[in-house]
Amino acid sequence: MHQRRFVPFFLGLLVFCLLGFTGVSPASAHMHPHGNMMMQGGPIPFYLMNQDRIGLSKGQVAKLLKLKETFLKTAIMERARIRVLHMDVMENMMHHKIDTSAVRKDMDQILAHKRILMHGYLDMISRAHSILTAQQFEKVKSLWREMMMMHHEMMMGPGHARMDHHM
Repeated sequence: MHQRRFVPFFLGLLVFCLLGFTGVSPASAHMHPHGNMMMQGGPIPFYLMNQDRIGLSKGQVAKLLKLKETFLKTAIMERARIRVLHMDVMENMMHHKIDTSAVRKDMDQILAHKRILMHGYLDMISRAHSILTAQQFEKVKSLWREMMMMHHEMMMGPGHARMDHHM
């Protein structure tokens, strides 16, 4: 029973976190309240926003802030490298005769930087979760479900808040 509750929560959190990899533009961020989750520090801002409800200590808050800051520095650098390489790829693709080996090399470097970014994101989330106690993590899951229900209600209207009673 406990595992059944965890799976939907984990899948929801995973989707929530992976939204950051879609590259939501600032212009569309108002349509996506979570914006670019990866560039905002994953779930850490949610934890910090609810620190009193979760019961985070000052030490936990400091550790979470440091994790977020460290990851964001890495993300800024990796995104910059990716953008520069992308410019090079686009420039090389504008020639009549494309040097495919050079473009492939740049594409491989882009993928390598994205891998660094994604692995760093995973590590940050894993470390953030390890900072929370089991009880705090349970509270986070509860708050997360509340937020998702409120979001669903806002998007679908109050009559659609709980659809699982039909299944």
